[in-house]
Amino acid sequence: MKVLLHGNNAKNIAGLIQSLGFEIVTENPDVVISYGGDGTLLSSEKKYPGVPKLPIRDSLICKKCLNHEDKVILKKLLEKELQLKEYKKLHTSVYGKALLALNDFVVRNKEPIHTIRFKTLQDDTPGEIYIGDGIVVSTPFGSTGYFKSITGESFSDGFALAFNNTTKKTAPIYLNQDEYDKADGFDKIGFQLVRGKATLTFDNSPDVFSISEGTTLEFKLSDQVAKIYEDTSLRCPNCKVIRG
Repeated sequence: MKVLLHGNNAKNIAGLIQSLGFEIVTENPDVVISYGGDGTLLSSEKKYPGVPKLPIRDSLICKKCLNHEDKVILKKLLEKELQLKEYKKLHTSVYGKALLALNDFVVRNKEPIHTIRFKTLQDDTPGEIYIGDGIVVSTPFGSTGYFKSITGESFSDGFALAFNNTTKKTAPIYLNQDEYDKADGFDKIGFQLVRGKATLTFDNSPDVFSISEGTTLEFKLSDQVAKIYEDTSLRCPNCKVIRG
């Protein structure tokens, strides 16, 4: 099996990988091994979209449980004992540029001392005006991060929008999900900046887009997917991250 190593300290497991019979390559891999944390996985998907990813936490930042030690996980990969799960990415377009996110899109106030006023749009119908820091539009994969820190919830299907620090406490909007009545069958949602200055960011990309008043963004699921092997140390509650 051909594997490509991605991560600042990925070279630390190169010897182990070769001893198990893997071939380390620099292009056209069967699997990309993302050696680090969530950020490393996101950057590996951005650089090698659609290629199956095996996320392994860096041993320098994580004390892994017996089930998720590096050698155990790599042997499971060889023996095809890991599940390859597909996650749909989110799509939006800003100023004619298409963007894809595995985790989330974040629209927030550009100036921390000023809130923004904005609307959400479902089925092209504008909702009420909200005042706050902005929104987080999340996939199920990203819902255990920023989305959960705002809402206290995570989810496993469709996508969702959380309201970030609005003056009026507002429940998240779930879309494209059969199990939530709030979805109402919608498969997209819009955001319109009514007043103030805002930025759009996504995943851990360094790209930051300034959003001007009157701008409308549309968020929906893409047909493009990320393929990620599970079960690994990335989401295990028994693997202890010892530093960020």
